[in-house]
Amino acid sequence: MNNIPTYNYNNDVTRFKYLEQVDVSPVIYDKNVKTAANKYVLRRSRSIRKETNVDKLQALGGALLGTGITMAALMKKQKIKNPLKLKYDLPEMLLLSGAPIVTGVGVGMIGNDAETNLAKSKEGVFQFFNAAIPTWLAGATLKWCETTKGMNNVPAKLLSIAGTILIGMHGAAALSNMVCDPKDKDPDRKLTMLDSIANVDDLAGVLVLAKFPIVDKLHLDKLLPAIYTFCGYRAGKSN
Repeated sequence: MNNIPTYNYNNDVTRFKYLEQVDVSPVIYDKNVKTAANKYVLRRSRSIRKETNVDKLQALGGALLGTGITMAALMKKQKIKNPLKLKYDLPEMLLLSGAPIVTGVGVGMIGNDAETNLAKSKEGVFQFFNAAIPTWLAGATLKWCETTKGMNNVPAKLLSIAGTILIGMHGAAALSNMVCDPKDKDPDRKLTMLDSIANVDDLAGVLVLAKFPIVDKLHLDKLLPAIYTFCGYRAGKSN
């Protein structure tokens, strides 16, 4: 019995990463390993699928729709006709950040398969948490600075807000992974450099809330709709 050759099928699983151009699994007679191979190839095919022009147009159109509807509603509420004169507080920022993500993902789902749409939904959750949670935490930090002796000055506010946004970004990523993958079956969605750049909306938003003198000169509040639209576009075109 000891002379009977054995084969470690688990080695096949480690070799799946070399299936660069093949869209079918190799011939494997072990059912469990074959199932694992099929799942890997399916995940790889989805992960390397590039966004098409249709994906991008749908996502952009959906994000613009969400931003436009939200701004129209805010203009009506504030009784103004010029969108550049909108005033933003924390509720308005959270609403404006969430709407283009919802519509960008919703329109981006049209014509796609269920697995791709599930991925878009997860990216939408990540983008919303990444936009909303750091802003909310930074807004709370700003209020704390304004009511704390020795912290109610520009340098202290900026340092505190920057630290809060950094913590909020990582907390938002962790929370989105927990919500989208509670059983931790898939690799976590990691923060990327582009995610960090996109978080300029948090800093811009809090600077608007803080009413720093630089805000009036740079007109950062007028950039918020464009920044939030970009977040919605990213979520909608994601595969």
